[in-house]
Amino acid sequence: MSDGIKVPPCRPYVLRAMYDWMVDNLLTPQIAVNVNFPEVDLPLQYAQNGLIILNISPRAVLNLKIDNRGISFNARFGGVPHSVYVPMIAVTSIYPREDPKLGMYLLPEAGYDDFYESSDAGTSKGHLSAVEEVENTGSKENVPSSAPESGEKKVEHKKPTLEIVE
Repeated sequence: MSDGIKVPPCRPYVLRAMYDWMVDNLLTPQIAVNVNFPEVDLPLQYAQNGLIILNISPRAVLNLKIDNRGISFNARFGGVPHSVYVPMIAVTSIYPREDPKLGMYLLPEAGYDDFYESSDAGTSKGHLSAVEEVENTGSKENVPSSAPESGEKKVEHKKPTLEIVE
């Protein structure tokens, strides 16, 4: 965020736009939710590895409300009706079931700290914070060697991936 300008995070606006685009094009919007955030209210027994995929298409949910704070709706899980609430900060991506490559991963926004601080009392504060930028001096001091020492296993670093669970 720029110095001096206080605006709410753009995540809800992007999410609403993507949702409308998918529905207008007869696609099935789904969201990936990190269930480890406070205020997530849904049947956790359907989550896997801290993540749940929710179909939020008009045919799958009732009373869908997407506002700047979160997403709420009524849906059935295993035939049992539930009220669902997902704080906006817990939504990690939105994509159409028909082609996940058309979706968007929603990056963390430092703006959630300010947004949650200025909201009504009694609600939890976001868990994101700004990180100070560290100048890279080009020095290799205190940088761990990538070569394993004798007897140690070499750790392979992989690109992060998003696993889609249906």
